[in-house]
Amino acid sequence: MEDYKINVGYLYKDSFSEKEFIKAVLKYIAQDSSSPSYIFDEMVCSSVSRINIPLILCDGQSEIQYSRMVGYDRIETTTKYITTTYGNGYQDKKRRTSCRTITDWKRDSGTINGCASSGTYDDNFKVYDEYVTNHVMDKNIIRQLTDEELSQYKLTQAQIDYLKNDILNKVFEENITYPGNHIKDEEYYDNTTLYNISCTIVSLYNLSITVRDKNIQFIACSNGDIEIKQFGEYPMDNYEDMFNFTRQISSERNEATKKERHMAKITILSTLILFAISLILGIVLHTKALSIISVIILIIGLIIWIRIKQVIKIISRPYNKRIFEYNTLDYEKKLQTKQDAYLKYLANNNI
Repeated sequence: MEDYKINVGYLYKDSFSEKEFIKAVLKYIAQDSSSPSYIFDEMVCSSVSRINIPLILCDGQSEIQYSRMVGYDRIETTTKYITTTYGNGYQDKKRRTSCRTITDWKRDSGTINGCASSGTYDDNFKVYDEYVTNHVMDKNIIRQLTDEELSQYKLTQAQIDYLKNDILNKVFEENITYPGNHIKDEEYYDNTTLYNISCTIVSLYNLSITVRDKNIQFIACSNGDIEIKQFGEYPMDNYEDMFNFTRQISSERNEATKKERHMAKITILSTLILFAISLILGIVLHTKALSIISVIILIIGLIIWIRIKQVIKIISRPYNKRIFEYNTLDYEKKLQTKQDAYLKYLANNNI
């Protein structure tokens, strides 16, 4: 492993306390429409822990030697004369011109020098990468790490390889040129070095809750505004009463519309049968009138079927309304239950 050391380290200091973080998490849960109504009665909270993410930043210099074949296209024009001799001895000469593209290949080599910057996380913290990248830090609240604190963080070979490759690619893409029309047989050799290596510690508050069979993690960067990020899903809420009520009312609705639904099935089935018979007879007997009658049967049958469906819809309205009102009331009741449990939880835990 190459002997690269972190030269200096920084720490984003806390903008808010652990207690403020806990309060923000509980408020987040209470306002989350997907959290179950019983969550504050059944959840078990862990104590707040920290996740310290070392963000490695550095500058680098890369010297790249390259060798390749460059192809230059040129158009070659060929002119031919074709002589045609006729029976009377007369000769006719015609000129024909053809073009083709020829590629001339030349060896090209050189050296690219350049500087660039790069940064990376430890792979163990990649799950938080998007959150930390998008979170706005307060860069005024930062301090330098002591030598003892800085000694806890070491560069891994994987991190060194990533930083060097990233700098190499940036220098290459910024400085390389592509002459000619084609490139082949490319070979590159580089010498990339790193310098000004720093380590900035991004600290996350972490709170885990267990409810029923689910474990859910909530994090927030301790620097900047409180921005809660959730990992994991809540268990399902209690919907058994709602499902039972819906099944019961749906059964009553089906019973009330049983006759009309039966008539609708008979109407559409008989219409299709009569339409098919009339149409086939009209084709076989070459009788245009039967074909017209088949279309009339189809139209009349569809009109009757639509009327019956409208009657079913009218009969179903009060049943659908009862289901909607029950579900709305159940949803509002669950919200109120969760809100009451939330306020009670805050009071009991002096939050």
